[in-house]
Amino acid sequence: MSKELRSESFSKGALVLALIQALALWWLHQSIDSGAWPASAPGGLFAAYLVAVFLPLTLLVLWAHRHDRVLWVSGVAVAAFLAFTGYGSFGEISLEEDRIAGFLLPWAVAWLIALPMLRARLETGRWRTPYPVLFRSAWRSYLTLAESALFTGAFWLLLLLWAALFETLGNDFFKTVFSDPRFVYPATTLAFATATQIIGSSDRFIDGVLDQLLGLMKWLLPLAGLIVIAFSLALLPKLPALLGSGERVINSAVLLALVAVTLLLFNAAYREGNLDPGYGNWLQQALRVVPPLLVLIALTALYSMSVRLIELGLTPARYWGLVTAIFAVLYAVGYAYASLRAGPWLGAISRVNFGVSVILLATLLVSLTPIADPLRLSVASQLKRALAASTADARASALRFLRFDSSEHGRNVLNAIVRGEISANQPANTAALRDEARRVAALESKKSPPKADPAATPARYAVWRSTLRVIPAETPVSASLEEAIRKEFSLSASVLDPGGNAPAPQLVFVDLDGDGVSEAFLLAGTLRGTPQHQRDYYVFRDSGGVWSRWSRGTWRGN
Repeated sequence: MSKELRSESFSKGALVLALIQALALWWLHQSIDSGAWPASAPGGLFAAYLVAVFLPLTLLVLWAHRHDRVLWVSGVAVAAFLAFTGYGSFGEISLEEDRIAGFLLPWAVAWLIALPMLRARLETGRWRTPYPVLFRSAWRSYLTLAESALFTGAFWLLLLLWAALFETLGNDFFKTVFSDPRFVYPATTLAFATATQIIGSSDRFIDGVLDQLLGLMKWLLPLAGLIVIAFSLALLPKLPALLGSGERVINSAVLLALVAVTLLLFNAAYREGNLDPGYGNWLQQALRVVPPLLVLIALTALYSMSVRLIELGLTPARYWGLVTAIFAVLYAVGYAYASLRAGPWLGAISRVNFGVSVILLATLLVSLTPIADPLRLSVASQLKRALAASTADARASALRFLRFDSSEHGRNVLNAIVRGEISANQPANTAALRDEARRVAALESKKSPPKADPAATPARYAVWRSTLRVIPAETPVSASLEEAIRKEFSLSASVLDPGGNAPAPQLVFVDLDGDGVSEAFLLAGTLRGTPQHQRDYYVFRDSGGVWSRWSRGTWRGN
């Protein structure tokens, strides 16, 4: 078969894969609109999205090795891992942005570490690949992804320009077509797949871009080294007093950023390890001083992070900050060893990079499972902090984390405190804990209170309240629930009482979460949609006699 025919078959297969991905994404989009499975199961929906996005991405980047059985076995392993961990992260818990980001960020880093390792295995036929091959595989994979994303973005900019030009002539046809999900998904996946194949079929092009990029980056290393030396000299005299204070030493994020950037620039200079960086002997020897100083900076960041962790307890952000600080220390120690070791300049960097990367990959993957789930560990830490708090501020801080920053899992723990299912060691502390938990559970926002609706007058509320149908009719509306509804009306009167031919509002008492306790489901607002069966809803939940809004959204009835 000729090279041209192989290339054509190569492209067709990738495009078919892109169309399958588009179909999967469109199906998931439709399930959300209709409320059908898997949208009805948050864990299943999230797992399906993970597989639909990352499995095709993995195959597209490595499509040149599609005839290798290892690629497909690895693809099945990726899909199985994402399905298991994605579903396990949510199960029947509602999808929340913070929780989604808390999963996606570590997974993306783990995927970017594993992808070059798999690519190097496919290129060499063995897992223990030479470092130069692994280095090139990593940068080729990252540049392919970055340039493909850039191509797809430019593709959509042109389409938007196309639509805007015709819109100026009063023609909205292209704007309508380009915004239709049936066009968006296949257009995006086909553009990205096309870019990966064009870029991936020309290693010389990728290598040229890589050589130029690394050639520029390595000349920033002397400046970064100068910054490290100057900062270390300024830090050393103050460090004993700062460490002795037992308080947060310094902003650890800034220190870790300095360590990460400097290590990246060392890699740009070292490259595959078989090229002279071109610094000259005196500058190369001077740069050997920098990695040991990075150890000092990384340890300072780790200490600062640890002090904050002990003082304020664990949160997902502090969990990842701690992981980052620990691995910054590991990398810095490894680079310091390489810099002080006799022989070729930083000759041991290759072993350090590979060894620590494998440990980091394992850490990230385990963190996505229940074994080391940052959210689960954080909720346990903050609960322990709330139970043992010596001050009211510490107790309130821990309970606010459970209420606002730990998704439904944390809120369930907070409600268990309100119901008296979780108690402190001392009876007096238990009473204070429950009182504070009730107050925090009733809060709508940890931020400034939302502004009241100017149309929410007492008279308007009284008229609207008189039209409210309670189902079952004999169910009493407690004073706490009445106050919660009144508060929601004060914020959203125009939505709850739109006037006109809007149907009467309904307050339905029904057990929505299967815990045996009824929630109050308020259905109000105007009918809209095609057909007109959509209305606004508000769900109120009883937590130990205190009613508060649990959720809101759009109800799609029949």
